[in-house]
Amino acid sequence: MATSGANDKKTALVVGAGSGIGRETAKVLAGKGLTTLVADINVAATRELAEEESGIVALGDRSWDATDQAACQELLDLAVAEVGRLDVVVSTVGWTAVSKFLDETPEYWRKIVDLNLMSAIYLCAAAGRVMREHGGSIVLTASEAGKVGTSGESVYSATKGGVIALAKSLAREFARYKIRVNVVAPGITATPLLESQGGAQMLDSIVKQVPLRRVGQPEDIAGAIAFLALDEADYITGQTLCVGGGLTMTS
Repeated sequence: MATSGANDKKTALVVGAGSGIGRETAKVLAGKGLTTLVADINVAATRELAEEESGIVALGDRSWDATDQAACQELLDLAVAEVGRLDVVVSTVGWTAVSKFLDETPEYWRKIVDLNLMSAIYLCAAAGRVMREHGGSIVLTASEAGKVGTSGESVYSATKGGVIALAKSLAREFARYKIRVNVVAPGITATPLLESQGGAQMLDSIVKQVPLRRVGQPEDIAGAIAFLALDEADYITGQTLCVGGGLTMTS
């Protein structure tokens, strides 16, 4: 059972913290007393975040590409060198675009797979290596699309379903190291990516289908990530928490 102050002096790494859900997650974890390292391909954004928020440290003076396996291992090793050990690793890396499957190219599919699935695989492998001596918590972000599929996002949905399956498998394998692995699956969420790709008419039509009748905010997702990451959830592993206002209500 978690006790008061159980999260004091713990450390976290949030990958994909330059904007949206990742940025808000870093702020929430830092607000809970964790020393929170942040990394993103947009190094300027993580520097700005670290300057604005106490308890947040931008890791390294470079962009971090989570689709590069060697870079992921270097990132985790640098994080451990910076703070001594990592207790929490969160990945909010991901990307999508809406298009018709038969109009898409293999290059597009590879980009989707690399950003959404391979990045999670690489980061979990690196996190497992640095956490296996002392345990910890890994939280990945998927999508409700990975549960039910989405028209116009077929390969994206497939990769997010892969993230969910990856977390379940690693939760079994990593339990021997006392490493928990869980997933948060957002529904439609007001992020810069959504704003760049979705029109007002599309959003209105989706919101009408959401029982809670609103678009999710990054802080909605960040709160769920923080819960799964920290001691309050220390008997939860291999689970996917959907945070979508009740849109899918899948098991």
